[in-house]
Amino acid sequence: MKLTIQNDTLELADVSQLYPAAMIRYADGTITPISLEWFDNMANRDVELLHYAICIHYKEKEREPLFYRYDDREALEAEIVEISRQIGAQG
Repeated sequence: MKLTIQNDTLELADVSQLYPAAMIRYADGTITPISLEWFDNMANRDVELLHYAICIHYKEKEREPLFYRYDDREALEAEIVEISRQIGAQG
């Protein structure tokens, strides 16, 4: 099953994790993806929202994860709907 995100085509059989996230920077400079739920409920002035992302991790540990950037939550949510549509159409 193939999936297209931002004009990239991925083979879902190669993917171990696919999830939306908020990309944040902690006060110490650490940048990391965190769940949208955590960001909505727990984020405070100690973290800075950089952008939103769709995160892809591969089954092959040697392959670098992909992070597809979205500048706002609305664009991220539209991409989530499109991913769901693609998966539903193939399933």
